[in-house]
Amino acid sequence: MALLLACHHNISPNAIDNTLSTSSLPVATRVVKHALGETIIPVKPQRIIVLNDIGLLDPVLSLGVKPIGTVSYFPQYDFLFRGVTNDEAAGIEIIGTGNQPNIERVIKLKPDLILMREYQKSFYNQLSAIAPTVVVDLPGLNYSFKENLRFIAQVLGESEKAEEVISEYYERVRKLQNLMGDRLQKIEVSVINLFSESVIATYSENETYNQVFQDLGIRLIPKLANQQQQTLVSSIEVLNKYDADILFVMNLSGNQDAALSFLQSPLLSTLNAAQTNRVYEVQQNRWWTYGFLGINKLLDDLFKYLTY
Repeated sequence: MALLLACHHNISPNAIDNTLSTSSLPVATRVVKHALGETIIPVKPQRIIVLNDIGLLDPVLSLGVKPIGTVSYFPQYDFLFRGVTNDEAAGIEIIGTGNQPNIERVIKLKPDLILMREYQKSFYNQLSAIAPTVVVDLPGLNYSFKENLRFIAQVLGESEKAEEVISEYYERVRKLQNLMGDRLQKIEVSVINLFSESVIATYSENETYNQVFQDLGIRLIPKLANQQQQTLVSSIEVLNKYDADILFVMNLSGNQDAALSFLQSPLLSTLNAAQTNRVYEVQQNRWWTYGFLGINKLLDDLFKYLTY
């Protein structure tokens, strides 16, 4: 809680001169506190690089700000980013992967602000020598996708826009609740992730889609609601423990054949969700998200699957 409160009071309003600008005019700046210290940044950065897709690119785009550079993940998939379509990211230069950003390309883009995640801290000294660099520490924000957006919005001077985005999200939540009516209180849902055709994983309530279910008032099955581990990997043999009124299946393996094999599994066919035709395969680039572009795609799916 202390860390969450700190995130709302971490920017000093004092403006000072620095040498970030290539012009002779001074640049108004402010101080941002983050996971690795304090950084002086421009009040209105114009050339922003973000080094993560779900936690940084999506929220920044959600605020109506287009970065000049970003990273991509998972070359085995036919999409570049999670939560963000290729069209939504059009014109943004890809400068490597999240685990290995290309420092030379970062230098060539001449950023005035770099946003990164704490797991990338081994690059922090190199990056902060190029431009002001701020670490967005998701665990420090209690894994809340709303607080993540608010922190980034404070850094970019877009706090009012962040509240608009969050308000629009809640409007969609209320609309879905109204469409579901009494069924909202009656159903239980389950989400499993395929690592392979015989290995599944489940995630704790911190996972974004579980946060959305909580906002909607939709119950997870008790086994998921009470899961203590952030990630629990299991054999498909325990699939029956994850039965629910509605079962969502997300393929994280990158192998569509694995998903097809799983969906045709005799073990799956014994589940109540399968027998009532309420097993839905959902896409990683729509559900594995931490920003509001992706969350709105997730809500699109829930409107499709829950309002029957």
